[in-house]
Amino acid sequence: MVAIPQQEIIDHLAAGDAGNTDQKGKALEDVIEQTLCLIDGVGLIHRNVEDLPGSLEIDLILYNHQVKGTGLPFLPPLLIVECKNWAAPVNTATLRAFTSKIHRMKLKFGLLVAANGITGDAVDITAAHAHLRDVFNRDDEIILVITRAELCGANSTEDLGVLLRQKYGRFIMGMASF
Repeated sequence: MVAIPQQEIIDHLAAGDAGNTDQKGKALEDVIEQTLCLIDGVGLIHRNVEDLPGSLEIDLILYNHQVKGTGLPFLPPLLIVECKNWAAPVNTATLRAFTSKIHRMKLKFGLLVAANGITGDAVDITAAHAHLRDVFNRDDEIILVITRAELCGANSTEDLGVLLRQKYGRFIMGMASF
C-alpha cells in the first residue's frame, strides 16, 4: 500500500482550474497518471496518443501487470483512460465517442475520469448511465466512471483499488454507481 499525496493532487487540480480548458484537462491527466501508476503493476505506455489516421486520440494508455494480491488483478492488461475535467457531467454524446474508441480497439474495458460524473440517474439508468448499460449488454464492454471527489477521497493505493473493485462489481451486477 502506498499513500496518495492528497494535498499535491488537490493543489495540482486547483492550479489547472485556474487555467484554460487545455490546462484543466492536462492537470487531471497528470493526477490520474501519477495516482494510478502508484498502484503495484500499473504504469504508463502512452499519453495523448493518436492512431495512424489521426482519427482517434487516447488520453492515457496504461499497462496493468495484474499483480495477484496487490494491484488491479481483476482489470485487463491494458487500461484505456479518458479524462474530462469539466464543470458539468459528461453527456451521452461524449461518452459514446469514448465507448466507440474502446470498441474500435477491440477492447472490453475503459476508465472514464469525469470530474463531475456523467449525466442521468444511476439508479433509474437514464442518459449516459443508460448508454453504459447498453454497451455492456450489447458488447460486454465495461466502462467505469471515477469522479474527482472519489479520486480526492482515496488516501492510498489500497483505497483506490477498493473503489475500482467495488465499482467493477456493482457494474457487472447491474447495480447503480458505475
